[in-house]
Formats: sequence, structure tokens, C-alpha cells
Amino acid sequence: MTKSPPPALRSSQSYVRSFFILVLCLTSLGLQAQEILTVEKAIQMALESNFDVRISDNTTKRAEQDVKIADSEFQPSFGITTSDSFNTQVRSGDLLDGAAQPQSNNQVSRAIVSQDLNTGGNISLSTRLNRNFSNSTNSTINPRYVASTTLSLRQPLLSGYGPDVAKARRRLARLSLDQANLDFQATVLQVVNTVESSYHFLAFAQEQLNVRQAALDLANALFSENRTKMDTGIATSLDVLQAEVGVANATDRLLRAEKELEDAKDRLITVIGDESLRERTLIVEAPDVEDPIEPNVETTFNRVIENAPRYLTLLNQRYQREIELRRAKRNRLPSLNLNGDYSLTGLEGSLESAFDDVTEADSYNWQWSLSLDVPWGLNEKRANFIKAQIQLDTEDARAVREKQRLIRDTRIAVRNVITAIEGIGIRELATKLSIEEFEMEKAKFDAGLSTGRQVLEAQQRMDESRVDELQAKIDLLDAYSELRELNGASLERYGIEFE
Repeated sequence: MTKSPPPALRSSQSYVRSFFILVLCLTSLGLQAQEILTVEKAIQMALESNFDVRISDNTTKRAEQDVKIADSEFQPSFGITTSDSFNTQVRSGDLLDGAAQPQSNNQVSRAIVSQDLNTGGNISLSTRLNRNFSNSTNSTINPRYVASTTLSLRQPLLSGYGPDVAKARRRLARLSLDQANLDFQATVLQVVNTVESSYHFLAFAQEQLNVRQAALDLANALFSENRTKMDTGIATSLDVLQAEVGVANATDRLLRAEKELEDAKDRLITVIGDESLRERTLIVEAPDVEDPIEPNVETTFNRVIENAPRYLTLLNQRYQREIELRRAKRNRLPSLNLNGDYSLTGLEGSLESAFDDVTEADSYNWQWSLSLDVPWGLNEKRANFIKAQIQLDTEDARAVREKQRLIRDTRIAVRNVITAIEGIGIRELATKLSIEEFEMEKAKFDAGLSTGRQVLEAQQRMDESRVDELQAKIDLLDAYSELRELNGASLERYGIEFE
């Protein structure tokens, strides 16, 4: 048969529990009266205002322009030039001048379209028109129009030949853009983690302040109760002094909690980057750790390898080294260049007739040349090739090393979550025990079987247990944040997408 607790104990338990319920209700009403800043809203604001995100985003935008610049190398280019010159002399110095005062006018117009080739060469098509007029009687065609159309080819055959060289800059620019995007994702993940951590710290400080305020109110109630008992002869002046010291200690802890709350607010505002928040009262949600899920190491690591920007960055850098190695391999050869030109020309007294001669292809000329350049020993080219091999091997080593580190970090992060989950259960049990011990000690004090000091010590243990339980919840939330940053799950959790 279960025994009923004594009346004093029952009244003490009812008193303490009613007191804390009242405090929690008042706190809840106060929070509802003010706007609550959710962690989702804080992260959204940080992505809009955080300076690290802004700087990283600008880096990505610059990389996009570099890709456009690299792509433009393989876009056709069009050019046009024109000139006009006039020459006159005071008198003729030769009968061949054909005039007493020689005069001449020369006009030149040229248009060209050129295109870089994936083979590393360049092909161009140009047309040229010369108009020459003079007052010389020796000129059989005056004015004289000379038209020409020329097809030109410039092509390296050894060093510099092929798409491994021609497309290298474009491919490297695209990989640099991929790198910038990965860096941007890493920055966003880090900022999200930092915001979550700062948010959790503020939630802890906010709840801790509530605990400290409730403890101070309880200490004041005990102090008033002791003074009343002293007036009736039940308590001594020592009991009153001990209760007064309890109020002083509770006040000190409350002041420290208020400082931690303001520090936490400053930390969160700085991470978000929006200074207008300082003009608002920041209230955040209480930590929620209901039904925590224990992660699996293998599943988590697979996701880390697929999504972790710091590992994907190394793979990206390895691709860059491969491109540089293929380019260096081709460029280690001697330089052998082929140059060729084929022109159709026309010479007539009118512009139309000159171009008609060009289309008839009666007048033409062509030329080609080969040029060979062999640096002595090819030492520089070979050294660049060896350097590219070394750089690729270095990236391979970095990738393997980073994979090992990610395995280690994943195991640590998973253990942190599991340990934090277990810690919450332990802290909740400790809090339950400390509350019952305080209620028992208070009941014994009311019955004259305990001292005020023992009641104050029990109260302090109860307060610290509550704070420890809060800290255990924050530890779990921080452990989840670290894990989400590691495997990239924060992006999916908060609906963050990249263009």
C-alpha cells in the first residue's frame, strides 16, 4: 500500500509546481505578444545581408564573365578599315611623272572575317579595294580600281595543335566557374551553420534568463517566507540571512544571464548582417528536440561524398590539372607552323568591273610556308610538362587525404549527435531528481526538519540542472547543424537553391 505524503510536503510540491507553471505561462504570453524570429527567417535574412555570402556571390559572377570571355575566343570577329591619302608636288622631276605638277589620290578599304579553330589555328577571309587616281598621262587606267579576296590559314602542326590546347582556356574557365559555385555553396553552408549556432546560443540565453528569473522570484518568495517565520518565532535570523544571500546570488546569476542574452543577440545580428535588427526586440523559438533521429555513419558518409563542397572542390581541381597536363604534353613538342594564303584579284577602271574580275578567278596568287622553331634541348617545355604531372599527382594525394578526413569528420559528427541525444535523457532525469529533491527539502523546511541553507542549496542544484538540460538540447541542435553542413543537407532543409 502506498503511503500519502505528509500535508506539508503536498503543499510544498503544489507551491513549487504552481509557481513554475505561472512563470512559464507569463513567459509564453510575453513571447506571443512579440514577433518571434524563426531560424528559417534568420537564415533567409542572412542569405540576403551577410557579407561573406555577398563577397562569394560576386566571385561567382566574375567567374561567369570569365567564361564569356573564354567563349568569345571561338566566336567570329569582323573588322573593317578604310583610308584616304592625297599627294601633290610643286613641279615634276621626271618625264615619267606624266604631268607638270604631279597629283595622286589613293583610297584603301578592307574588310575581314576571322575565326579561331579547335585545332589551334585561325582561318580568315578578307576583301580589299584600292582606288588610285592621278593626273599622269602615263596612266592607262585612271582612276584604277584593284579588288582582291584572300583566304588565309594559320595552323600549328606540333606544339599548340589540337583541342587540348585550343579549348584549354575555355575548359579551365568553366571549371573555375564550377569552383566558384562550389565555394559559394560552401560559404552558404557555413553561414547557415553559423546562423543556426548563433540562433541556438540566443535560444539558450533566452531560456536561461527565464530560469534565472524564476529562480530569483522563488528566492524572493523564500526570503519573504523566512522573514514571516522569524516574526512568528519559527525561523531564526540566520535563516533570514541565508535566504537574503540566496536572493543576492540569484540576482547575480540573473545579471550574468542578461549579459549573455545581449551578447547572443549581438552575435546573431552580426552573422545576419542586418543592423536594423538592433532596433527590434529579438525573441527566438525555444529549443525543440522532440523525437531526435540517430544518423547512420555509412549513409551519412555517402551523402557527404556526393554533396560536400570541400571534396567536390578537390575533384574539380584535379580536372583542371588534367587539362593542364594534356596541354603541356602537346606543347612540349617543337613549334611547326603552316601559313597559307590564296587570293583572287581584279584590275579595272570601275569598282564593279574590278570585282567582276575577282569572281572570274582569272587573276590569282597563292603562297604557303612552314616555319620550325626548336628551342635548344626543349628544356622549358619538358619542365612545364613534368610540373603538370607533379601537380596532378598532388591533387590526387589531396583528394585521397580529404576523403580520409571526411570519413573521420563524419564519424565524429555522428558520434556527437548520438552522444547529445543520450545526454538529453540523462539531463532530463537529473532535472526531475533535482526538482523532487528541492520539493522534499522545502517540505522538510516547512515542517521544521531542515535549514534554510539546505533549501537554498537544493534550489541552486535544481536551477543548474535546468540550465544543464537546456545546454544538452543546444548541444544536440549544434551537433545536427555541424552534420548538415558536412553533408550539405542544410540546403535541402531550408529550400536553398542555386541557379
